[in-house]
Amino acid sequence: MKIIKIDAINSTNDYLKYTISPDKKKSTILVYTFNQKMGKGQRGNKWVSEPGKNIALSLAVFPKNFMVEDLFFMNIFTSVFLFKFLESQKINNLKIKWPNDILSEKKKICGILFESVVKKDIIEKLIIGIGINVNQTDFNGLKNASSIKLISNKTINLDSLCHKLVQEIEKNLSFFKCPISIKKNVVLSEYLTNLFGFKLFKSYRLSNGKKIKIKITGVNNDGSIKTENENGDIKKYYFKEIQLIY
Repeated sequence: MKIIKIDAINSTNDYLKYTISPDKKKSTILVYTFNQKMGKGQRGNKWVSEPGKNIALSLAVFPKNFMVEDLFFMNIFTSVFLFKFLESQKINNLKIKWPNDILSEKKKICGILFESVVKKDIIEKLIIGIGINVNQTDFNGLKNASSIKLISNKTINLDSLCHKLVQEIEKNLSFFKCPISIKKNVVLSEYLTNLFGFKLFKSYRLSNGKKIKIKITGVNNDGSIKTENENGDIKKYYFKEIQLIY
């Protein structure tokens, strides 16, 4: 795996999309920075990151026999992978927020963004962007954002934490490169066990502004969630249709 550290950059995902071309062996490439100026999040949001305070990392892999319909499972695997990594760093009260944020004490400390190159329903290139709020303490009024420092009351060594994360990625690289080797039932069970709102009624806002109370009962292969309301009505929702109200 080729590892690139950059002092400052607009977006690590964009760097792998537009700047780096694969070699003949299609080797995995990892790029990271502690100063990402224009990071991207889900729903087209910007990832607010103070220079020198957080980790922005992107991984470009060229998976084998990886179909578009399997993409959400890679999302599940990556979420569980990061959950376990942060858990190993003694971060308290962790939960996965559907589809792929990591919460601590009900506030977001880590996000994931997937981008892919697809040909004939086969994913030829997958870019996995990871952002971890480490030492930032001011989020410009974002009430649902937090950091490891705010949670632990400790200043974290960025180089040390990033080194540990890269090591864990290298240990699990075979799974990122060949997702069909992952034990799906085991990973899905871990995902649901640690999913915020799983089998618990929580408040959500629909895209039309309406507020509802539902519980998540499962996830589908297409990335949607299975839900049930207080009357027992069952319905599935896609990511852009619904948003958690904290």
